[in-house]
Amino acid sequence: MTLGIALALAGAAIAIIIAAVGSTIGVGKISSASNGLLSKEPKYFSRLLILMLLPSSQSIYALTVAFMIFVRIGILPGAELQTITTDTGLAILFLCLPVAVIGGVSTIVQGNVGVTAVSMFAKQNKMFGSSILIISASEVFALFGFLISMLGVLFIDLEAVSVQVPQYIAGIQSVLYTIL
Repeated sequence: MTLGIALALAGAAIAIIIAAVGSTIGVGKISSASNGLLSKEPKYFSRLLILMLLPSSQSIYALTVAFMIFVRIGILPGAELQTITTDTGLAILFLCLPVAVIGGVSTIVQGNVGVTAVSMFAKQNKMFGSSILIISASEVFALFGFLISMLGVLFIDLEAVSVQVPQYIAGIQSVLYTIL
């Protein structure tokens, strides 16, 4: 296995881990808020379950990007393992960051908003549809992160990526090295 493959796999792992941790926190917050209402009104379980599961979607986005990486680099059984450079592996790792970071943060936000949505639903159970829309508002940003990562992984040329440091960045680096 080359360093490029290892970096690409690290990107996939980072995406899944950060998004799943965020989803766990978001689901946990909404679930905790739902327990109080369920102790008094168990008939609302199915509706509250929908609210509880909304922050899970970001983990699905990260899993989709990771699976696309597995397919692209040929890591799945029966596929031909691609030879990718370290630069390409690094590029894939960086392409995983939007789905990871934006997904992880938006699920925590969804959890916070979900707590208040459960409270609103407890006061007026006719507000269920509004509760879903309110919780889903931060989902839009997770979708942006997912699209950036997915399209980047889908369209990256595995053979042509090379990192070129622009001249002005090289100049900044030399100044920093002199100062430090």
